[in-house]
Amino acid sequence: MPDLRRKVLVAALLILAVILPMWPSFERAGLQMDEGALLVYPELIARGQVPYRDFETFYGPANSWLLSGAYAVTGPSIFSERAVGLLYRILILAGIFALLQKRSVTLAGGSIVVAGLLLIPLGLSAYAWIGAVVCALWSLWFGLQVDSPRRCFGSGLLAALAMLFRPDFGPAVIAAGLPLFLLMPKTRRWHYLAGAVLGLAPYGWIALLAGPREVLNNLVLFPVFYSSAGRHLPIPSAPAYIVGLFFVHLAAVGLNLFAGGIGLRRNRSDLSSRLLLGLGLLALGVTHQAAQRLDFGHLVSAALLSFSVLPFSTFALYEQWRAQPLQPRHALLASAAVMVLLEMIAPSMRTTTLNKLIDSIEGEAHYAVFVEHRGRLFPLPSPRMAAGVAAILDHLETLATPGQRLFVGPADLRRTNYNDTFIYHLMPQLQPASYFLEMNPLSANRPHSRLAADVASADWLILSHHWDHWNEPNESMKFGPAAPMEMVQSQFQICGRFEGYDLYRRRLFAAAP
Repeated sequence: MPDLRRKVLVAALLILAVILPMWPSFERAGLQMDEGALLVYPELIARGQVPYRDFETFYGPANSWLLSGAYAVTGPSIFSERAVGLLYRILILAGIFALLQKRSVTLAGGSIVVAGLLLIPLGLSAYAWIGAVVCALWSLWFGLQVDSPRRCFGSGLLAALAMLFRPDFGPAVIAAGLPLFLLMPKTRRWHYLAGAVLGLAPYGWIALLAGPREVLNNLVLFPVFYSSAGRHLPIPSAPAYIVGLFFVHLAAVGLNLFAGGIGLRRNRSDLSSRLLLGLGLLALGVTHQAAQRLDFGHLVSAALLSFSVLPFSTFALYEQWRAQPLQPRHALLASAAVMVLLEMIAPSMRTTTLNKLIDSIEGEAHYAVFVEHRGRLFPLPSPRMAAGVAAILDHLETLATPGQRLFVGPADLRRTNYNDTFIYHLMPQLQPASYFLEMNPLSANRPHSRLAADVASADWLILSHHWDHWNEPNESMKFGPAAPMEMVQSQFQICGRFEGYDLYRRRLFAAAP
């Protein structure tokens, strides 16, 4: 028990040290579409709407359900959402420590620091991907006790919950759990499978509500075969340090797999080697996240798993080469070597971490301009954008009647470069008029899309020019059908322009005083 207390204390202190520089991210500018969806979708669910049937989303329902529950307690707000995101990150750090502490407390502590260096620049948004990582790591921890019925059941349940957050985690969690699953006695494997079936059962329930076809379109066909290509960022378009970090991530995955495989070859029942192999397979299985869209956020979401495990694999390989147990100082060296490697490839991460640490201590961080409406807040990157949003919402407040329908989109609805989804959160008295609360290429602007009909059903339109010149080298910059814009021109009349935002109302109201 004293040893357990010591480990818990070490983990708590290290996690506290890592999350301290994360605190200023509560003041960070939000991504208008991505984080806006985290505010809007859970609230729509609380009102009785069903994902995939009533609004498009390419993610599993678990994250929106969890956020909906959090908002029921605290009220929907950007701070509640980011508090959930902070909790996700604490659970990731705790999971890494729990998985590695039996091998070496020093090694587990070093891996927490490595993971923190990668997590801090990402901010605190409660993305479904981060929730899936939490479930995947703790699934492996539960699976380490291969003789325990409860732990094997919990391992299968958490593996399924990772897929309930992100269906594309399926291959990764299946491959990662396989080394431990194969070591389980036959009866325990059934416990694992029972947990997995229970965890996946909500997909059957939501398929009944939304319809199997809509679930298939939202979770498989469009995100995997259509829209994923639409937002693909190829390697040549990425900065040099991102490309370097990606290839070092691949090398780290290979080293982790090699270390786990060598250990397993020497002792097929060694849990440590099976765990290392499972962690390597997990990192390999989520690499598509980085390969599909090679920017810092998507890359780190995958590299988090490879780099935080790298001290473990280098420690294990060196120990096998020396053929004797190594000392804590060797674990420190392994962790320090990974941190130096990250510093060499991406020195900006260290700068970001230090700046946020200083800001968290001084308590004077101002990373964004908050726009407020109806007691709700959203942080925006510039005073001009915030002024435009505040002005257009104040004007709309004087004109619109509660219950009317609002459509928010880019100024040119033939394109799907981005969208100000967060505006729906700031105007809760109006009903979203569109299935496409996000603008996903090859989905919202595909031929015969319902987008034009959705626009026609609206009472009010807010169209943004802020994305007019944002061109990524993918399908999002291309033009789709002109029908939505024809609907705007024929059925709506502009009634205000506000710092890059245009407000339209239906021509039906044009004669009103």
